[in-house]
Amino acid sequence: MSRVSTAQLFDTAQRNIQNAKEKEAVSAEKSSSLKEISRPSQAPAEWLIVSTQKNDVNIREGISKNAGVASHMISTTDGVLANAQDLVQKIHTLALSAIGNAAGDVTKHVLPEVKGLYENFIQNLNTKFGPRTLLGGQNSMGPAFDIEGKFLGDSGKIEIEIDRGVFVPINVSGSQAILGEGIKDGVNIVKAMRDLIQGLETNDPDLVGGSLNVFTKATDQISISRTQLAGSSLAIDKAIDRNAEHKIAQLDAISQIEEANPIKVFSDLARDQTVLRAALESSHKIMSESPADILLKP
Repeated sequence: MSRVSTAQLFDTAQRNIQNAKEKEAVSAEKSSSLKEISRPSQAPAEWLIVSTQKNDVNIREGISKNAGVASHMISTTDGVLANAQDLVQKIHTLALSAIGNAAGDVTKHVLPEVKGLYENFIQNLNTKFGPRTLLGGQNSMGPAFDIEGKFLGDSGKIEIEIDRGVFVPINVSGSQAILGEGIKDGVNIVKAMRDLIQGLETNDPDLVGGSLNVFTKATDQISISRTQLAGSSLAIDKAIDRNAEHKIAQLDAISQIEEANPIKVFSDLARDQTVLRAALESSHKIMSESPADILLKP
């Protein structure tokens, strides 16, 4: 009877040691990581909440990163349109000066400058952002306009997600801003420039005069596209700010669930280490009083 009782004590001591080791291991892991939850089995519901929140933070970080790139793209596009407006105004001024000059002066002075500004205008419209031409619409891997002024892109919109399920356009097509398509009383700025050049070359006052009416409307037409870009840029900036605020709130919520209280963690570790030492000492005492060959003898 005594041998059976001692064996039971030994089994109990071994179980106590195993349990104490497991608790001490968990406490040691918490103290080293300062995480209250380090594996799903500890708190399945809280682990799922934390996992979902972390996944949402990662998704929003990706969205914000893309929105930041889009913001730079919009800024660059606006710069292209601003340059286009400036070139239109310069050509308009030259066209006005040509009306009061003799044909010889026009050919010698005004025409070469207009041609040079026209080439700069086309080059500006073909500005790229990365591999894509900014004013080419969705068909933007090549130039938006050829040197003859033919539009090679399309009117497609490029949209990006700036918040969960919220999309905004980040481009304007040359078909709208430059050719006036989709705009009430829109004008073809490239055609007007080419008509002006032809009128100066042939001393045709009708072509020169006709281009002046277009240039008068051109600046306002380009401004419409710039206004659209400004609206998208504002929406992106607000979305980036919202995502940043949301991220702070989410990280705080994650911390409340996941982060451990350092004082409690180290206190629990000290307690569990004490319990483990006590279990080991108890087991050692049993083994000392009842050698294994007696304890385990059938």
